[in-house]
Amino acid sequence: MSESLPPAYPAGNFAVAPQLDISQPALPRYSPSTATIWDVPPPDQEHSFCLTAKKTGERWLTLSVMSRAASAAEPPTFYQGASIAGSLKLELDKKEFIDEISLALYGRLSIFSHSTANFFYMSKTVYSAAEKNSDAGSSPTPFLKRGRLKGRYEWPYSLRLPKGVSILSSITAHGATERENYRMPPSFSDEQSSVHVQYSLVVRVNRGGFKTGSKLTVPLTYIPLARPSPPTILRQLAYQEDHPLVGPDGDPDGWKALGPISVDGVLFKTMSVEAECKLHVSKPLTYARGGIIHLLISICCGNRQFLDLITPQSVRVALIQRLTFGDAPQTTRFSERLTTHTTVKTYERAFASWWRNSSESQGESTKTFAGELLVPDNLVPACQILHYGHGYELAFCTLSAVGFTPAVAQKKALLSVPVGIVTAFAQGPRPRPYRPPEYEVP
Repeated sequence: MSESLPPAYPAGNFAVAPQLDISQPALPRYSPSTATIWDVPPPDQEHSFCLTAKKTGERWLTLSVMSRAASAAEPPTFYQGASIAGSLKLELDKKEFIDEISLALYGRLSIFSHSTANFFYMSKTVYSAAEKNSDAGSSPTPFLKRGRLKGRYEWPYSLRLPKGVSILSSITAHGATERENYRMPPSFSDEQSSVHVQYSLVVRVNRGGFKTGSKLTVPLTYIPLARPSPPTILRQLAYQEDHPLVGPDGDPDGWKALGPISVDGVLFKTMSVEAECKLHVSKPLTYARGGIIHLLISICCGNRQFLDLITPQSVRVALIQRLTFGDAPQTTRFSERLTTHTTVKTYERAFASWWRNSSESQGESTKTFAGELLVPDNLVPACQILHYGHGYELAFCTLSAVGFTPAVAQKKALLSVPVGIVTAFAQGPRPRPYRPPEYEVP
């Protein structure tokens, strides 16, 4: 995918909040793609939303939106770089004073239900009585500013989503402005962490004077597009030809080695045990939602009884989501913050399943397991926006066995590595599972 700048928007009927500048040059980098064709649904699903008269129940304003949603029952769905397009229809049985009709697109971050901030805003005027009277040569008096509308009207519209935003973050002691660049985050609503990123399209009808205006709010779903780099040729051939995966010895570029790490403890309260664990993770370390992370772990120990007690259920490897709330340390014109004010929460989002690995040679003092972790297809890709961010890591959490007590109480993972979660698969054959059917996914 090309890393071009966000598209420029014409002046006139478009308005962008000054602190939410979408035309800044430097946006955060992400994994590029060499392809411009994405496996996304066609934009042929039409959605209709309306406002009705209180007395008669008849529609008088209808907003139509074309999207890539699977059905009209789902919220309008848009992918990175898409245009939000459709039409706005007005049906008035009698004359009404209407000063202005506008469309606005919002991106909003909500945390813990009491902290809400807009990170994106764009608006477009669909109808303006003042501009209409000005074009007709009338004086811009308050009376002439008001427009009397009756009958049927229809206005097409189109708002193009940028790839990212540049947001004013601080003003230095010398008066210079500093900005932070962000990619547009995906829509998501996580009740467990009380974090929500929401996009909405809002129609406002301003009647002017003391008359109450009308508003129609339509929630949208936004999905960024990114894919991993292709795996090694040997991995691709294994997927394509339905062959076993080549291990780290035969395909060293296809695996990330973690460790070795020593695990010490006591077996049955009498025997001291020291085991050495080494974990291999399939590369590249960026995975599509619904994809598979292949794993290999070797456990080396001189105590044969301990090795006999190690089963596939003994190894706990998890996909961890790490959430951060707060701001980095900085000194501004208004405040001095020298330490980082962050709150970190972690959630285990998926676990690996394991089985004995018969393809790897292993001596009497070594036991090897192959494993897979299925990335949930509803997992939210990593993002950072304003004072919130989340990312992922793969963690070897524990090694357990019947009768085994670790020497030190474990407070953190034995091994871990940051991983990326994206919305599209790599080019080439898709990852396939190798888990034997008798082993269940945890």
